[in-house]
Amino acid sequence: MKTDEHGKHAVTFDRERASSYDGLVQSMWAAYGAMHQIVAEVIAAALPDKEAASLLMVGIGTGSEVTPFARYAGAGVRFTGVDPSADMLAVASERLAAEGLLERTSLHACELRDLARGPLFDGAQMIGVLHHLPGDEARLELLREIAGRLKPGAPFVIGCRAGSDPLLMAVEERRFFAVARPSEVAELRRKAMASLRVPASEAEVFALLAQAGLVAPRLIFGELHFKVWVTRYEPSTIGA
Repeated sequence: MKTDEHGKHAVTFDRERASSYDGLVQSMWAAYGAMHQIVAEVIAAALPDKEAASLLMVGIGTGSEVTPFARYAGAGVRFTGVDPSADMLAVASERLAAEGLLERTSLHACELRDLARGPLFDGAQMIGVLHHLPGDEARLELLREIAGRLKPGAPFVIGCRAGSDPLLMAVEERRFFAVARPSEVAELRRKAMASLRVPASEAEVFALLAQAGLVAPRLIFGELHFKVWVTRYEPSTIGA
């Protein structure tokens, strides 16, 4: 997916690659657009105030995950987007400006831990980041950083790869080979897979969420290895 929270993959997204990112992903991921729509619908439905909420978008990338909210949340909803790749955020800025959403969005080229603290958010989402982190310690650190910026009871949508099924891997490989130029296929595939640190199972993801005070995850989307859940922040459960 996009860049990781610690910026290790940010340098791979120069302006050319950032500009072509969405097209490439959509070619390999049949329901990419539908996923973002579902996420926006679920978060909007979970907000106590759909007209004046603040949302944190971790790994906002090209801004494609913001645009569906124009249909499901009020004009007073504000977005704070964080991504370590300035080139990705440049694409996001252009897209959101064209769609009339930039004035409602604050973009920050940094890691989440470096974002200045402010009022707690009404909700958050993080799509395609967790499986880039090197292990459970880094994953838990990031999840706690997100949770610590949320109001109690706030919804959080997280999407990542989980598990490694040979049949599903074969489908993903076929999709990749269908869109990559022959001379680049082997190297691109090797680099893409080598960069991932995929949780072994959904249960592993759920355990990390619980340790961060993020409870009751429910599946809202799934395609092959990629799963998306909605959870909520309940600080009273930490250490329980």
